[in-house]
Formats: sequence, structure tokens, C-alpha cells
Amino acid sequence: MKKRIWISAGVLILLIIAVTVGFLLRERKVEVTAASVIFSGHPYHVYLTQSVDLQAIREGKVYVTDEKGNKLDAAISLNDNQRTITIEDLSMGKYILHIDKKAFKRAASKTTFEFQVIEKLESVQSVEELEKYFEAALAIRKQNDQKFEMEDGVVEESAADTSGSDHSTTNNQVEGIDEGDIVITDGKYIYTAVNQKINIVDAQDPKNLRHVATIQLKNSYPQLLLKEGNYLIALLDEMVLNSKDNKENYIWQSFTKAAIYDVSDASNPKLAKEFGQEGYMNGVRKYNGVLYMVSGYSPNYWFMEEREVELRPYISDGGETTPLEIENISIIPGSLEPSYTIISAIDLNNLTSKEVITKGYLGSSSALYMSPNALYLTAFDYGEGAPMPIDLNITVSDGDTPVSSGQTADQKTNIYKFIISGTNIEFAASESVKGHVLNQFSMDEHNGYFRIATTEGVAWGSQPTSKNHLFILNGNLEKVGEVTDLAKGERIYSVRFMGDKAYIVTFKETDPLFVIDTSDPGNPTVLGELKIPGFSNYLHPLGDHHLIGIGYDTEQRMDSWSKEPVTVTTGMKISLFDVSDFANPKEQDTAVIGGRGTYSEAQYNHKAFFRNEELNYYGFPVILYEDGKKDEIQYKGLGAVIYEITPERGIQLKGDIITPAKTGELYEDWNTSILRLAYIGDVLYTVSPNEVKSYDINTFNQIGQVGIHN
Repeated sequence: MKKRIWISAGVLILLIIAVTVGFLLRERKVEVTAASVIFSGHPYHVYLTQSVDLQAIREGKVYVTDEKGNKLDAAISLNDNQRTITIEDLSMGKYILHIDKKAFKRAASKTTFEFQVIEKLESVQSVEELEKYFEAALAIRKQNDQKFEMEDGVVEESAADTSGSDHSTTNNQVEGIDEGDIVITDGKYIYTAVNQKINIVDAQDPKNLRHVATIQLKNSYPQLLLKEGNYLIALLDEMVLNSKDNKENYIWQSFTKAAIYDVSDASNPKLAKEFGQEGYMNGVRKYNGVLYMVSGYSPNYWFMEEREVELRPYISDGGETTPLEIENISIIPGSLEPSYTIISAIDLNNLTSKEVITKGYLGSSSALYMSPNALYLTAFDYGEGAPMPIDLNITVSDGDTPVSSGQTADQKTNIYKFIISGTNIEFAASESVKGHVLNQFSMDEHNGYFRIATTEGVAWGSQPTSKNHLFILNGNLEKVGEVTDLAKGERIYSVRFMGDKAYIVTFKETDPLFVIDTSDPGNPTVLGELKIPGFSNYLHPLGDHHLIGIGYDTEQRMDSWSKEPVTVTTGMKISLFDVSDFANPKEQDTAVIGGRGTYSEAQYNHKAFFRNEELNYYGFPVILYEDGKKDEIQYKGLGAVIYEITPERGIQLKGDIITPAKTGELYEDWNTSILRLAYIGDVLYTVSPNEVKSYDINTFNQIGQVGIHN
């Protein structure tokens, strides 16, 4: 039986060792960046500041030994950049990588690097181990003062929640898993989050709407609202004054907090529980009465040499903030980021006796996807441009260009999978795939397989390098199938998974809609492709064989400066796609709103997309612009539009709730713009920062309104 090795997180400490060999005689300095620990079955990447000769591996100048010094027949390869060594297929154990001085293209000393292959993630055992992790990160920061940012892809999109309710629900990606929104309703009341207030409007009499309560917040800004029974959950960005780094040095901390209010009497909300964790909110989910909250946080580790710094994230549970216990912190093998992903869970059905479970993982994250079984987080990995020291003394010649943090030639997305069961959260697996994800819509779990769509390279410039991929991974995040190199020179604008089909929209000059069959996970196949002008940056299912696309129309124009033809966006475009014939997808119908400059939040935030499946109504808020003189645009009004969309009748405008611009009005007024549309029974509601209005959902005649003062 295969022996399993169980180790403490002490061995997981990321000794991102900058190996300084120094100048011995005429030998150049070589610096190495790599994780000291990886999971079994994962490739091990070692980044160098000097190029390795292509023949070095074949000639045995790069090799691996075990801890006893025995030379192993390991699978070693050299990436195209000639400064990245990859080692694969090692079993669990401790190893040493040897790079002979003759392996380098320029004179250098022999370099060795110790690493370990493990099987199970365990907690950090001491504060000292945590300090070593950040000391190594600080050493790298001092040699490379370029700051690394995560890929901006946190914008989340999602699918219809066909719950059959008689009132609006949040447009959630996975049915039954609530993501929260700035406006929600329980069928009686409308709850809104604006500025530093949460307002509650009684909508039971649509002719006489009543603003019944305001929750005033201090140092907090509500980002999302959710409802569970008699509880209203507000997710807040909050600034907290604390003395975490020095008792005499009070500083402001950014916290992600959940404030849970008892609204059994909606006119008198009462705070029932409050808890939080340091960092900025990454995402929130509510499933089966359990709230999951994810934030990202990076401590001020760069001050370690000047003063005592608390490297653990702070948490709070209704009282004073305290550092997260060391046993609740783990380091994800292979991570190179000195930042945390913090995950909390609480059972909303028993707030008094159930504690908040909080865990911190060293390894940053961006996009979030959750299924009923697991939570998936992704993090953009710059690969060759990882946090790597740059030797400024290296002469730029013979391919020895110093590695820059801005390079993305080897860009990857790291995927972290957590198994969830109630409030229990367990790290399950990690893997990397080429490219980066657009948003949560780029991910999906189906029949035990995880599917992810990515764009690799860049899609701009005279020589774009982009290409697009779809990867399928099993429950252990092992890759079993892929479709690669789609639409070279373009990037992904939207993705929708429906059953065993994947629909991917890319764009540069035209809008290809790809239909991909994933029913055989080991052999996904492109079935069809549709090319049309414009693009969709949100796709929404309409039954099993149609999709609604929200995006822009485009046209070719002559650039006034370069005198070259360019593709520009014009009005907003709604498309109805017929995918009943997978090999021949069709754009069945379209509608264009306004001209250049017209936009809607629904184009980048799925929660602004209104649905009433019973009436086949779909709509969104809109800000209307049209072309003016030369390259100018003219403001024309704001409001919302609602369409009836069916396979039989196509796209039919039903509700035009747009207030025309006043004479001399050049821009929209945010206070009167519509944030969300909602319905209760046969009444439609529009919610703005300063008012709620009610309309007959059949005639769209206004019934009532109430002011909200913010």
C-alpha cells in the first residue's frame, strides 16, 4: 500500500529563497524563485534570472537527487524563455535540484535548491514559521520593487434563478445559491443599500408605498443584501480603527463585515449579530442557511524590519478585533503571493449557539464560483513574471534579459478547490491552467467535472498574441479534456455553461459565438460557430435552446487621426440566439438601444438584469446617449427598458421607462438613475437612490412612488 506522508505546515513555509551565488572570479550572480513545497502530482516551476542552455538537461547538467543524494530519473524540461525549469512526476518526499555552472549560457556558479512534495495541507504551527514566510517575501520585494496586482476579473456574472416565486429574486449563477444584491425583496418589503444607509420600503400597497425604516451605518458602506427568514444580512466594507501594528500607533483597517438584522418587524430592525474579517470583499454566497464570506488581505510585511508587525489577519465576532488563531492559517503549496484568502462560514439558523468558522489561506484569489458541493477560487499567476528578483548587473545580451514583473508570456490561472459541508470548509485540491478567466461565469461544475474558459496572451496591438481555451478537470482538479487555441487574436467577452454545452463569445472585429459539447469530458468538441457584428458581454439562458445576449453593436469607421478603419461600439445590442441546431447557431432577432455612449450596468453586472419568466419579461436600467457632432456624444435620457423575449415572437419592447434629458442637461443624474428593477405579483418597481416607484406590469402606467432621502 502506498505510504501517505502527513506533515505540518512548518514544512509548507514558502522559502522563496533568493539564492545569491555572488561573483566568484568572473561568475555571475544567479537568483532563484520557487515554492519550497508543492502537492503531489503538480508540476514544480523554478524561475531563474539567467538563461539555461537548451542542451543542459539532455547532457545531465540539470538534475534532481533525493535527500540521501541519490540521482533520480526525473522529468525535467526547460520552458521557451530558457529561464524556467519545470519538474514533474515526483512522488512524495524531499528533493534537491542541482544546476551545474556549465548549464548556464553565461558564466555562473553551481546552484542547488531544496524542495518537497507533499500530499495533505495542514495548518501553520507557529508564528515563527509565518514570519519566515513573509521574511522571504520581503527579501524578494526589496530586490524587485514593482508591485504585483491580481488580474481584475472579480466582476461577477450569473444565470437565471427560476425559483417560481411571485416576486423578484437575485439573478444567481447557480440555482439555490444566493449571491446577494444592492436591492432585494421578500414579496412584502423592498430593501435597498445606498451610500451608508439601508432603507426599507413597505410595498404591500403599491399605490401607497411607505418608507418604514433606515439603518444608518458608521464608517461602513453596504455592498450586498441577502434575506434568510426574518434575518436581513448586510455585507459591509468597513474601516476599523485598531492598534494592530503598535499599541501606540493606531491605524485604520479595512474589514469585510456581515451585519445580521432581525426584521420580523421591518419598521424596527434590530442588530442580531455582527462579525467580520480583515481585507476587501471577494465574494459572498448563501446556501442551505449557511453564509460564506470570502475576502482578500495582505499584511504590512514590508515594515517588518522597522517595527513589530502583526502578520495574521484580524477577525471580529461582535466585539474587539483579534488576530486569527495560528492553527486556522495554512499555506497553499506553490503559492508565491504574500497575501491571504480568508473564508468564513456561519449557520444562519442558529445564530446564538453557532460560532463563526474562519480560516486563512496564504495564496491570494480573485474570481469566485460556488456549486452545492464546492467553492472554487482562482488567482492570476504571472508565471515567468512572478515575484522574482531582478539582477540589475546583468548585461542585456544573448537572451539574458532580466525578468520583468510585467511579462505575461507564461501567464496562468491557479485554481483552488474547497469542499463545503455546512460550516465545514476543507481545502481539497489546486491546479493551474493556461491564461486568465474573465469572471465567475468562466467557471462551472457539471456532473462532477469542473469546466473553466480562459484567454491567454493579449488581444491588442498590431500583433496580438491572444488565444482562448476551455479546460475540463475532474474532482481532483486533474485535467481530463481541453479545447485550445480558439479565435486567435481575440479575447473572451462572455461565457455561459448550459448542461453539457458551453457557449463562448470572443471578439475583435466580429462576434464569434462558439458552441462546445462537453458531454464527453475527455474529448470536448466545437460543434458550431456564428460570426456577427458586435458582441455580447452577458449571456442568459432562455429555455434549453436559446440564449439572450446583452452587449454592443459595432461598426467600421475611419479613424480621424490614423486614417485607418477601426471597429467602434455604437448602441447597446440585445440578441436572441437560437442554438437548437448546435452546428449552426443563429442570431434569430436583435434590438439596438440608443447610439454610441449608451450603457447599462447589466453589461458588466448580471444582477442588474431583470427577469420575470412567467411573463417572458427581461430588462435592465439604461443610460441613453446618441452620436453628436464629430466624435462627441449627446446625453438623451435615463431609465429602464423591458422586453418580452420568446423563441416564437423574438424581441418585443414592452416597457419604455426612460425619462428624456432636459434642455441643457449634458449628463445623467445618478440620484435619479434606476439601480434595479423588481416585481411583486403584477406590480413592477423601479429603485433609484432617492425613490421607489411602482408600475402596473402589464400597462407600465405608474401607480405610486415614495422618496428615500440619502
